[in-house]
Amino acid sequence: MRLYSTAYLAYGIQIPDTDSDTVEEALRTIDGVGYLTAGRFGDDRTYLTTECYSTDAGEYRIFAPETLASRPEQAAWDAALKAAAEALGHTDAVSPRWFITADLDN
Repeated sequence: MRLYSTAYLAYGIQIPDTDSDTVEEALRTIDGVGYLTAGRFGDDRTYLTTECYSTDAGEYRIFAPETLASRPEQAAWDAALKAAAEALGHTDAVSPRWFITADLDN
């Protein structure tokens, strides 16, 4: 059995599991917001993201926190993520933040 593992560093919010077609339709009118599904062996979670970096198992990337985003840029991302969450009916979404998550599949 082969295992696939990817780690993601992203800026965004987790939303309740939502069908990918529904997410894609809602995001068509919101610039700069994408989505990510990641989790363990089919137990994926759904995230709305503005920035997303990935690396496979055994690889690494170096990030300087000050280069990831400026404060004005992050404020724009927050507004776009809020609009995307609301377009999907999630009015109680948590504040956006940087997070790390893994995706494990076989």
